This record gives sequence, structure tokens and C-alpha cells, in this order.
Amino acid sequence: TVPRGGQFRLTLQDGTKIFLNSGSKIKYPVKFKKGEKREVELYYGEAYFDVSDSKINNGSIFSVITKSQVIRVLGTKFNIKAYNEDKFIATTLVEGKIKVRSGTTEINIKPNQQSLVKLNTNNIQISEVDIQTQIAWINGLFSFEEESLESIILTLSRWYNFEYVFNDEKNKNYLFTGTLERTKSIKDILSLIEKTNSSNEIKFEISNNEIHVN
Repeated sequence: TVPRGGQFRLTLQDGTKIFLNSGSKIKYPVKFKKGEKREVELYYGEAYFDVSDSKINNGSIFSVITKSQVIRVLGTKFNIKAYNEDKFIATTLVEGKIKVRSGTTEINIKPNQQSLVKLNTNNIQISEVDIQTQIAWINGLFSFEEESLESIILTLSRWYNFEYVFNDEKNKNYLFTGTLERTKSIKDILSLIEKTNSSNEIKFEISNNEIHVN
């Protein structure tokens, strides 16, 4: 389990590299059994996978299980975002090939594509995405593209470990685009967001471990 405000890199016995984002939990075996499938489970959170090629693992397919989907790969790089608060599980393919299965629905996705699986359904939506925006977190960045303030504050709360309150519901829908460094303080991050709001409608107030969005 990776606590809020932290990140963790690990290398599995088969050579697969995994980068876990803040507030994530994964289960994996200490050693994969020869001739059996390689399987890990992402309980919640976000993880970037650089999977070792099946050719050097006796043809064994690598699988990632989440609460509503199964990803099957041969050797590839991809990102899965599946926090408990999220309504969708987002899987983004950087390179290689993966197959996304939810219930009885199974779809292959290509590099630069993202699948969205709505929780408790078998529906899989596919769209083209900006890869660098999706995996900016592994390079120590927050990258937002026309993202709602509600979603942004939720992302920031996982990293900086704070609670938040929207005092005006309409501010949840304010859209922001920008790239911010994770090394900056939460005060600096919020100040930068405020400055992009030309109408000065968005203001943040920090009190102890709680942020009020006014």
C-alpha cells in the first residue's frame, strides 16, 4: 500500500516494472510459478506497468485484475487509474497490445487509446488521448486538460493529504488546463489555479488540513 503523498517503484520477479501512485494498493506474488499465468491485482489507485515480454517468460500472459475489469498483455506499457472514488476505471495504452475485459465484453485497444469501464457495468468506451497528460504523474507532474475543478481537487487531495469542501457547488464545474510540479506546496498550486481564473470567481482558503473552495 502506498500512502497519500507518496510514490513507489517495484520490480517483479519476472522483470516487470510497476510504478504506483499516491494512495494505491496492489497484490503480487513474490515469485511467479513457471508455466502458470502471471497475475497481479490492483485493489485501488493508479499504477503504470512496464511488462516484461512473454517470450522471456515461457509465453506466459500477464494479467492485471481490478474490481471491474481484467487486462491481458504479452509485453507492453500501460497505465491503470482505478481509485475508489472514481466512477470509471481508465486504462491507457502507451505501447504494445492489451485486451480489456469487463464481464462478457472484451476489446483490444491500441497505443494512444484509453478505455473507460464504468463500475458495475460491462460497458467499455474507447477514445484517443494525450499519452503525456495521462502518465505525467510518473515524471513528478500534475497535468490537467480541460479538467473540472472537482476532479482536480480530488487528485490534489490524494497527494497532499487534505480534506476539502466546495462552498459553492457551481465551482466544481470550473475547467482548468495546465501542468504543475508535484514538488510545489499545495499553497503554491492553489495560487496558480486562482491566477488562471480571470473573473476571480475561484478562491481557496486553507484551514488546518481542510481546503475550502469559495
